[in-house]
Amino acid sequence: MIGAGQGIGAVTAELLAAHGLHVILIGRTAAKLDATAEKIRAAGGSAATYAADVVDPAALTGLTAALERDGRALDAVIHCAGEALIKPFDQLTIDDWDHVINVNLRAAFVSAQAFLPFLRRSSNPSLVFMSSKVALRGYGGISAYSAAKTGLVGFVRSLAAELAPELIRVTALCPGPVATPMRWAATPDFDPALLIQPETVASTIWHVINLPRGTVAGEILIESGLYD
Repeated sequence: MIGAGQGIGAVTAELLAAHGLHVILIGRTAAKLDATAEKIRAAGGSAATYAADVVDPAALTGLTAALERDGRALDAVIHCAGEALIKPFDQLTIDDWDHVINVNLRAAFVSAQAFLPFLRRSSNPSLVFMSSKVALRGYGGISAYSAAKTGLVGFVRSLAAELAPELIRVTALCPGPVATPMRWAATPDFDPALLIQPETVASTIWHVINLPRGTVAGEILIESGLYD
């Protein structure tokens, strides 16, 4: 579970652990991962943590080496890491652009490439990426974020086609605004009535990864019926 320190990633990890899965929590901030892991263990679940910035491929080598040493398989790799940026286009810097693209798109590529060998050992493997509704419809003031999340959908489409002969499911979830720390940090005055809950997204992920092998789900839009 990449991006498991808070928000959708943490809630999804808790749900998967509640269903009896051992979850590996990956993210940049060890303290947040530890808090999620402690909550899972207190509820009787099983979790391990691995602090890493997945923008850097080298950051995952310790974990992949341990998985290989133990002969492990992964049934699902769920990539929830991301970062929003609301800024008018003429105020964007190249550093802004590179950062948003790296966190939302490059990190997805790095994670997929690192963990694909272990998914290939599963009897029903899934790769799930957290995109956004902005990938399906344009909104002003978020051009870098929109580019990253739209690129992620394109990446998922291509990778799904490439891995189809191996029956590896590749899915992009495209939620509208979700009640997460990232949302509140970006738009503290957002109307709560227009938000969906992270538990709703987590339950959708659980459904996707439990589809019969050979059954796929491409892009899935999840949003409040009140949101434009």
